[in-house]
Amino acid sequence: MTPRQCRLWGIVLALYALIALVDMGVHLREGAQSGQKLFAPANLTVAFSAGLFWPADLVARLLLGR
Repeated sequence: MTPRQCRLWGIVLALYALIALVDMGVHLREGAQSGQKLFAPANLTVAFSAGLFWPADLVARLLLGR
């Protein structure tokens, strides 16, 4: 792999991680607004999973109309 390709993949992975952190924060905030404890283990688990699989989460939100 060329240095340019390595740099491009690094940028793509950094962007994916940034969006995952934002999605995780959104899920934690939604849980806190609904009256749940912010750092409850169940909320952290759901937020972490949603952060890892944010593309699927985005599609599901669009299909559900939220």
